Amino acid sequence: MERIKIARQKKGISQKDLADLLGLTQQAVSYYEKGSRIPDEQTLSVISDILNVPTEYLTGETDDPEGWDLWEEATGYTPEQIKKEIKRMKSANHIVGDDKNLQNLISQAVSNLSGTGNTDRGILNSLVPKIIDLQHELSKKYEDPEKLDKLPHIGEMRIRPANIRTADLIYDDLNDEAYNKAMDILMQARRDLANISSDLRLN
Repeated sequence: MERIKIARQKKGISQKDLADLLGLTQQAVSYYEKGSRIPDEQTLSVISDILNVPTEYLTGETDDPEGWDLWEEATGYTPEQIKKEIKRMKSANHIVGDDKNLQNLISQAVSNLSGTGNTDRGILNSLVPKIIDLQHELSKKYEDPEKLDKLPHIGEMRIRPANIRTADLIYDDLNDEAYNKAMDILMQARRDLANISSDLRLN
């Protein structure tokens, strides 16, 4: 795989340096570069991280050593959009990890653009699944499985008739009002988090 050699030389590290970082012999790296041996998937991934290039570049699936075409195809964001977000991240000095690793920067920029990264919107959005988990945990603690099993089913889905109260489904020694109030608080928290993003027009 000659591209390992090209990327290594561009990175400015020797065969021995790369071998040491991989925990391999220099001869093994030489074999990889000559193509007489092919690194396994895990080793190839580590090599791509060290050399700061996509694995697809090393395997010849793309000719772009920075992988912009792959990122655009996978995410729908253009290189210009991603570069603009990277510029914003750098100006805000808000980068997690190696700020010299382009793939790390692109990955964070894409996460930010999609609303799952280290932006206000991304941080708030990341809380919603945790609240949903709390709702599931609350239901699991309060609801009596034997009572739930008596509800009508459509396949795996339980149908709760309108005349069935929460009190009819929870354990007899638990308070349905406490359950309902706790669930209302969690539901309101989800709505409030969504409103913060829209009210403040967060990125």
